[in-house]
Amino acid sequence: MKNILVGAVAYAPQIVPIWDTIRDYANNYFGGKIRLDYVLFSNYERQVEWLINKKIDIAWNTNVAYIRSKFATKDNVEAILMRDTDIGFKSIFVSQEKISNLHSLKGKKFGLGSLDSAQAAIMPLFYLQKEGLKIQESLAQNLSTLQTSNEAVSVIRYNSDVGKHGDTGRSEFDVLEAIKAGILDAGAIGSTTWARILQEGTYPEISSFYASEDYCHCNFTTLKGFDEDLKNTFVSMMLSQNTLKNDPQISQMMKLEGLNQWVVCDQQILSGYNHIVQAMQEQNLINL
Repeated sequence: MKNILVGAVAYAPQIVPIWDTIRDYANNYFGGKIRLDYVLFSNYERQVEWLINKKIDIAWNTNVAYIRSKFATKDNVEAILMRDTDIGFKSIFVSQEKISNLHSLKGKKFGLGSLDSAQAAIMPLFYLQKEGLKIQESLAQNLSTLQTSNEAVSVIRYNSDVGKHGDTGRSEFDVLEAIKAGILDAGAIGSTTWARILQEGTYPEISSFYASEDYCHCNFTTLKGFDEDLKNTFVSMMLSQNTLKNDPQISQMMKLEGLNQWVVCDQQILSGYNHIVQAMQEQNLINL
């Protein structure tokens, strides 16, 4: 019997039921010819290391982990599948006060999430710098001694969940709480967090004033030398779930994983990583 071992990062309690469901569904789908199992990691850096060293076959990666895999292997990995919600991801800039444009952030305190979170830190900083704004950086714990400049945006970093690439969302909520308390003037969160708080109505005093260009979030990553039949069978198995939304277990798994359907990665979709590569290079975040 052939085996497929998938890696995922345990950033929240729902990860185990998500992957128990996928594993059980897969092994029933494979009919005893292939056995799928998963292993959980505490951080993406170790998961990428295991993928590169062929200790796992497939990694459920963030955009940052995928890009680091590409550079670490000299482009010897490929993205094979993602959620529909991984396409068209954005960073949203929010505040309590009225801010008309990005240049209005001069002289203000602007919060970023964990430094390895594309949506809450890497891309927001990239777009601020792309606008030609001068950046003055500080950590949240040093706010009491911060002296702002009217010529710069004072970027305050909340590195709450480094290693999980922003998946927990904790650093984004740290930023939201600091804005609500008047500690920050504005900050950046991911579009999924923004959609969630709009739906829940948890921060009615906060509004958005900027939405970034689209980019891509997570994907299933394999080494290019991974068995072609196993890869294609895995993709087919995952895609078959798209027609089973009336199945309560599949429906619940998709809800927990935050998707409507699985989507095969093509070149047009993968172009959604180009600006993240540029941002990571500029911010010296490529190396593990």
